Amino acid sequence: MPKSQETLAAIDLGSNSFHMLLARIENEQIQIVDRYKEMVRLAGGLDEKHNLTAEAQAIALGCLERFGQRIEGLKPGNVRVVGTNALRQARNSSEFLTKAEAALGHSIDVISGMEEARLIYLGVAHSLPSDQGKRLVIDIGGGSTEVIIGEGFHTLQRESLPMGCVRVTKNYFADGKVTESQWEQAVAHAKLELLPLIRSYSEMGWDVAIGASGTMRSVADVQQAMGWSNDGMTMEGMRLIQDALLACGDIEKLELKGLSDERKPVFAGGAAVVSAIFEAFRLDRIRPSQGALREGVLYDLSGRRDHEDVRGRTIDHLLKRFHIDFSQAERVMQLLIQIIELGSETLALDDDDIALVLWAAELHEIGLAVAHSQAHKHGAYLIEHADMPGFSQKEQRLLAVLIRAQRRSIRKKLFSGLNDQERLRLLKLLALLRVSLVLRRSRSDRPVPVKKVKWTEDGLTIRLDSSWLAAHPLTQTDLSRESTYFKSAGIKFRVKSAD
Repeated sequence: MPKSQETLAAIDLGSNSFHMLLARIENEQIQIVDRYKEMVRLAGGLDEKHNLTAEAQAIALGCLERFGQRIEGLKPGNVRVVGTNALRQARNSSEFLTKAEAALGHSIDVISGMEEARLIYLGVAHSLPSDQGKRLVIDIGGGSTEVIIGEGFHTLQRESLPMGCVRVTKNYFADGKVTESQWEQAVAHAKLELLPLIRSYSEMGWDVAIGASGTMRSVADVQQAMGWSNDGMTMEGMRLIQDALLACGDIEKLELKGLSDERKPVFAGGAAVVSAIFEAFRLDRIRPSQGALREGVLYDLSGRRDHEDVRGRTIDHLLKRFHIDFSQAERVMQLLIQIIELGSETLALDDDDIALVLWAAELHEIGLAVAHSQAHKHGAYLIEHADMPGFSQKEQRLLAVLIRAQRRSIRKKLFSGLNDQERLRLLKLLALLRVSLVLRRSRSDRPVPVKKVKWTEDGLTIRLDSSWLAAHPLTQTDLSRESTYFKSAGIKFRVKSAD
């Protein structure tokens, strides 16, 4: 099938609902062909210890099995699945994700709040006219609220706050009642979360305020259906919603035109956050957007396929920001590519593997920006905690592990949380990275005569020109140490003469 006619799928595992978007590329334009949505309320399934309950998992897995049936047969590179706040917060997230990926048939990326904000803005920007100037975009999800200022397709400021319609409802309206005291507490809590943003966002300013996702659209639908606003949401409309909630006093008995039954249980919590946003940012009007996270995921996925991967720009930014020696990074990368090509048949690396280890090669000296001593540890810390647009939390953590484990002993606890297959995959990439670093330790541009590369069940074998090895005794010593380090990690690392 021609690339332009292939189906793409973007799935958003939100804290309140799961969404799936199916699309085709037609004449370089994304054409939506189908949408699916199921109200799952994953955030509501977190118990007092922040574990997902068995019931919540069962509901979510049932939804994913149905989604999986629809995307069965799609290539992994044509599908992107992202998890958000509830999966960031759940202590048993890793255990659930194993079952979720099996049910869906595709891998799931849990993304940071900052990455979620970037993707939300991307989805919103693609659904609106380009001549609006600066936009203040607010997305109230089930467990978090993202607040972004952007212009065109680029974010200028972004933040993710730990409040959403499910979380606020659970904390302030758990008994199903809405009293004036409960409402005031919920709004005050939301305003307190927003407080650190007010000054910097106000100084930057915006031309239009946009609301994304279900909570914002449901509030807009109610205001329009009730005749309280004919153009998005207004502050006066929010006061009328507040009055209606307090007059009713019981969420189950709430009757508002435009409010769906599935949205009703979390409407009070969402409306409280919207009211706080109006007050905190002194807004007159918020206009709803049809684009949100899933659309952003779709456009980001399309960009990756067309070699417009934002992750590449992120790596370039880090190279410049931390003054990494690009010449040395390039030497290591080119040798690493040579080694991967020589061993391609037995290494069996996919595109994600190659991208990950090449990023590690580019960034392996990032820790020198802090100090030469323990630079690998400093580098791992920087990578693990940096804002890295385009990267999932798992990608970021694996990249940090490769940088942390690039020299000296390979500590087993670095691989905790990985299953046997993932651990072996990372050790394979680490072996390729470390041999490239050793062979380029001299920082010389002279060719390194690697002749053969082979990966077997028990480890990696590298064959080098015998005369070159004899002329580089220090490198031989370093390679011998590598063999010892990898033996302690459970795999063999062999360097042999090609003769």
